[in-house]
Amino acid sequence: MRFKFLTVAAAMMMGLSAQAAFTIYYDNSVTQWESVGIHYWGDDSTEWPGVEIDHVDGDIWAYTFPEDNPKVNGFLFKHGSMTGDEYQTADFPKAPTNNHIYKGAGGEKGKLTDAGVYEGEEAPTTATVTASPRSGARFSNDITVTLTVKPETTIYYTLDGSIPTAASAQYVSPLTFSETTTLKTLTILDGDEKVQTFLYSKRNAIAMKDGVLTTDYYKVNPDGKVGSNRTVDMKFTRYPNTNYQTLADNALSNWSEKDLICQGVARDIASAFKGRHEYPVIDSYAIYGAYDAENLYLGVQYVYAVYDEGGDGKSDNDRHRPWMMDGRLMIAFDLDPNKEFEGVLTNGNTIWDADGQYNVMRNGTDCIWLGNTKPGVGNPALFFPNADGKADYDDPASCVAMPSSADPYYGLANGLLPDIDHIWGQKSLGYDPEELTTNEGFVDLINEVPRDKHTFYEWKFPLAKLGVTEQYIKENGIGVMVIDTYGQGATGATPYDPCVFDNAAVSYSKDPSSSKEKEDLDIFTSRHARLGGKIDLSGVETVEIEDENATIEYFTIDGVRVNNPDKGLYIMRRGGKASKIIL
Repeated sequence: MRFKFLTVAAAMMMGLSAQAAFTIYYDNSVTQWESVGIHYWGDDSTEWPGVEIDHVDGDIWAYTFPEDNPKVNGFLFKHGSMTGDEYQTADFPKAPTNNHIYKGAGGEKGKLTDAGVYEGEEAPTTATVTASPRSGARFSNDITVTLTVKPETTIYYTLDGSIPTAASAQYVSPLTFSETTTLKTLTILDGDEKVQTFLYSKRNAIAMKDGVLTTDYYKVNPDGKVGSNRTVDMKFTRYPNTNYQTLADNALSNWSEKDLICQGVARDIASAFKGRHEYPVIDSYAIYGAYDAENLYLGVQYVYAVYDEGGDGKSDNDRHRPWMMDGRLMIAFDLDPNKEFEGVLTNGNTIWDADGQYNVMRNGTDCIWLGNTKPGVGNPALFFPNADGKADYDDPASCVAMPSSADPYYGLANGLLPDIDHIWGQKSLGYDPEELTTNEGFVDLINEVPRDKHTFYEWKFPLAKLGVTEQYIKENGIGVMVIDTYGQGATGATPYDPCVFDNAAVSYSKDPSSSKEKEDLDIFTSRHARLGGKIDLSGVETVEIEDENATIEYFTIDGVRVNNPDKGLYIMRRGGKASKIIL
């Protein structure tokens, strides 16, 4: 009996006949991966990171497509379980040829070459197990895995990483794991044994505290920063016959890290999970704030890190820019701690929505600004609740008109703030949104595209329109949250709110390749970033620490270490004592 050891990911196609006609082969002699996978795209495609393939003999591996005539226009081979440029070949931008063998050159995205007709041992006839969720899935609490096999036969399995035998447990019902587990299966068909490996990892999730997610990458009021009490010299110029309409002439020189009130991450929008072909891209990354006696000044950095991974790639023109569509920009304010506003109109719809509710605020929001991604288009306004707690377009106290396009108060600049030297985001597109609550899988995307591919918006809101004063902001502070939208629904938010990802992988009703987040009901509960306000020193206490030799260290109240603390409230550890202090 010939024994074949295979490691095959759970994303193997369902319903594959062992005798399907269209098979291609891979020569692994240079790359020398322990297991091999394939990722392909076209009308037929795999979800990244693809599926693992069958070992034939020696350095030869094989993949039989589910269809006899697959509609594939490009593919690559990769390590069976590892991801990264060093673990994959370059793209082969053509359709595969039946019964041909392809050879990888090794190195980072080494060239993939068609070596012609394969004349060696044929691919084995085996029974393939498919797992749902697929191998590599991560979970926060527990995960239930269902197995199917084609052709139908007995599935033997182990959960301790050992190779199963015909004496191992037989699969009869779904398996539930609460800890990281290596599931191995064995099938036997016509004398050929096939072992597959499925890995399910428990993630190290970080819980939200008091409505805020604080990680190494998500930071609300980092290092105690609450913006600046200063005048920002904004200059806006109208260009009526352009897509961008209004430029903020000196925006990129107006802001620095001292004004930062919220740091998010890139690729935390619905299209990073589903609908990656969609342009433009609205992905807020950071919020900056300042105020003086007359105005509230805001700046928001939008980044371009989500693109058509399997098709057009990264935009070589401006089609990814927010201002390339008549989209909406949305800012939620918390101006008065004693008021709250869901953002619902008197007719029951949410603001700007004609057929229902999409973005409902239950986080202390009491004012919402809605505007166009093309500054100067439409009639953006500030919306406040009336006596019934609803917004009313016909009530000038509820729908507060902003200055006309002849006197612009917001605009945009193409580029990235000079002080931004990192753009943190998940390494791959198509990840599980739960990864955002961890410190794992993040990489610096600063070199993904040139700096001028990003877009920055800034606003000058008259304090009289908001109904607050400089002294009020200085003493009490106000809250600011930026909502990313596409279609009618929210697709992201800064600060982070999990509601914008609860249907990220579900299909949009009008286009199954896109995300339902564009049309679902999102109820916001996360707290705003704070602009202004005094630090509350109540409850200051001293905590004994055992390490008497510790050097001086500073931490934010959320426990994030700060190397060069600015003004604010910190925990200082020195010697054997940790104390709350104000700098």
